[in-house]
Amino acid sequence: MAMVADQRWARHAAELTRLRASGQWLSGPSTALGVLDREAQEAAHERYLAFLLDPQATHGLGPAVLAALLRRAGRGDLTRSPAALDRSLVDRQIAGATSRPDIVVAGPGFTLVVELKIRAGEGKGQTGRQADDFAHCPDPVFVYLTPSGVAPADGRFRAVSLVDLAQDLAVALRAPLRWGGEHEKRGRAVTRDYLNALEELLGMSPVDEAAARFWLTNNQDMLTAQKAAKRLLVGLPDRAHAALSALAPKLGAGLAVARIEYTAVGELHEYQEVAVVLGHKEWLVPGRPRCGFGLGQRLERVDPDDPRWSPFVGFYCEDARLRDAVSAHFAREQWGRHWARWAHLPLTPPPGLPVLDGLAQRVVESVTAGWRADATVMESLRTAESVT
Repeated sequence: MAMVADQRWARHAAELTRLRASGQWLSGPSTALGVLDREAQEAAHERYLAFLLDPQATHGLGPAVLAALLRRAGRGDLTRSPAALDRSLVDRQIAGATSRPDIVVAGPGFTLVVELKIRAGEGKGQTGRQADDFAHCPDPVFVYLTPSGVAPADGRFRAVSLVDLAQDLAVALRAPLRWGGEHEKRGRAVTRDYLNALEELLGMSPVDEAAARFWLTNNQDMLTAQKAAKRLLVGLPDRAHAALSALAPKLGAGLAVARIEYTAVGELHEYQEVAVVLGHKEWLVPGRPRCGFGLGQRLERVDPDDPRWSPFVGFYCEDARLRDAVSAHFAREQWGRHWARWAHLPLTPPPGLPVLDGLAQRVVESVTAGWRADATVMESLRTAESVT
């Protein structure tokens, strides 16, 4: 049975290796909207679409996107003269008597009114008011633009999907540059970036496709692994205690290790936690404020995927004045009224060791570095605070 499980995980690892080698397993955003965390913000998409619908904009596509949208709206008759479309003017948020459409294009003998919806639904009577407000314009064309082409409440609007528009944009981008200058090259790059953002929004991203396929194929094994990691981490404090006890005599005489259970105070709740710390024996005398370098971990549960519940390392300190002095000296954030400084423990275990032994080694590395760099400073701060 163990051999079967090992073979299954080996297949998963081989698949991940293949995906990484082919560039299909990448982390983080790949578009400007993604970097700015604006992928689903309508105002951002509205600005990009107004840019694309402007025939004179730096994208160098001329009226290609405008013509594509008119065709999707059933008005291919308005696209017969690209030279005439080239004179179209684009505005955003034009105020009507009772409405404010996202985009209005004044073309040769027609007016295109676009209402864009990314995540939110249509407001009550929104398209009806827009159709009434702009009905007097030359040959009005009303478009309700959504990711999947949802039908609008007012029948005068034509539903168009962003999926279709993204496909039209991809076709338009195959055309050569219109003018060929450096400014147009940058505008074309912006356009390609927005097409990538649309593909990610609409589930058309090839990287997302590979990652989603991997998860949907292997999620049961992944969830089993996640549960195993959580169960295993419960034993980390005891393993860290053993590792730090072995470390203590190597760092110097008169050092000790203590396991301390305490109540941490968060912003909204209190948490039961455990600290496993190393320090001078006089730092760890029971019944007196204790301090030391080591591991902190929640007792209720451990979750390596949630920063609020993940193990951490730092300098434990029960005395408020010393804690404040240490935090001020190192310009570090406190945690739970018990840690003068802290950072999440790196949870990638070293290869070749059992998981808990490897993570305990990470704790040893952190404590060793902290002790060698700062133990003298901590003792001087402790002495100063005890004197005052």
